[in-house]
Amino acid sequence: MADLTGGRQVPWFACIHQSGKDADNPHVHIDVHDREIGTGKRVLRLSDSARDRIKAGLPGPKAVVWIRERWEAVCNEALATAGHDIRIDRRTLDAQGIDRAPTIHEGPRASHINDNVKRPRSKKKVNGVGRVIDYPSIDKGMTRREFNAQIIDLNLERAARGGDPETAAWAQFERRQAEEDRRLEKQIKAEARSRTAEARTTSATYTAQQRRLRAEHRLKAREAAKKVQNSFAKRREELRLKQDAERQALRKSQKGLLARIARRLSRTVRTRHLETRVRQVEAHREQRKLVSRAYQAALTQAKEEFAERYTLQIEEVEEKRAAHLDVLREQHEQAQAFADVQRQQREAEREQERAVTERKIAQWRQEHRAAAAFKDSTSRTPARSDAIARAIDKVKQKEEEERRGRGKGQGRER
Repeated sequence: MADLTGGRQVPWFACIHQSGKDADNPHVHIDVHDREIGTGKRVLRLSDSARDRIKAGLPGPKAVVWIRERWEAVCNEALATAGHDIRIDRRTLDAQGIDRAPTIHEGPRASHINDNVKRPRSKKKVNGVGRVIDYPSIDKGMTRREFNAQIIDLNLERAARGGDPETAAWAQFERRQAEEDRRLEKQIKAEARSRTAEARTTSATYTAQQRRLRAEHRLKAREAAKKVQNSFAKRREELRLKQDAERQALRKSQKGLLARIARRLSRTVRTRHLETRVRQVEAHREQRKLVSRAYQAALTQAKEEFAERYTLQIEEVEEKRAAHLDVLREQHEQAQAFADVQRQQREAEREQERAVTERKIAQWRQEHRAAAAFKDSTSRTPARSDAIARAIDKVKQKEEEERRGRGKGQGRER
């Protein structure tokens, strides 16, 4: 970020994910507030178009291209500082001149499902604009991992058929190792899926028991509430009849001829009659409240009785579930540890095979150099032999000429 901002005061913060579920997928999230602290002006302008960046004299011109270039430079510098020989290259394989088909990204969720749950299957989806994407037709029934494995096999096959014997030997080595890796990972994956299914089945079994207990609790609670309602319905009806009778009796006593005359003649009588009716209303209301409170108390008692009983049963099931899952978790951790041991053994076998391949290639190089030297020596020997043969021929020709000369001289003497 210091390289990207050029030392200017642009606020940013980073979150590095490299542990837990991201232990095998380290990455960083960087959040930038593109406003210089002192001036409040935009500095990086990462969301600007290429035209606006060119107009502003910013590098790129596309921000994503510029960021990728800077990341490549800074990352390679950090790798060199850390003493690593490996480097990254932001360009495509075609741009790098590498004759290899690219693979596709397999996300952590898909990887977890594939390794621990089941083989992923694609299906048709509708995107945000209502377009139907037919993924089964696109991936042709292959998962991303299977597609990548096919691409790797094609690349290795292409390298094995190449003209360079060393490259072909290493390609054959990688192809054999990939087959062994897939065989082991297939076995480990099947065991992991079985463990996941076992844990889920166990959890589902106890969850079903808890649901059954909760359903039974609700049924029993409704039955108990119904009994309480029926018993208090009769009590309420008796109270209602009693209060009606009392109101009618009071009304009858206060509507008589003598009572009406007394109310007209005396304010005290009127006040006493009114107070009597008010007291009766309040007494009836208090009686109904007592019945309601008794009803709520009986209902709560019935519910609490069943709630306590079934809560204990549900807690027992939950404890059994947790204990069973803890046992399974320990077994699964042991199985995962054994799988790690198997992977380490596979890696040791790979290194042994790598050493054997290196020795074979070294032996091939030595034999190749010896064969080349022998070829050179044999190609030069015929030249020397031809020269000697020509010299011998010349000597023989000279001797023949001398014999002929001596023969002619002897003939003249005779």
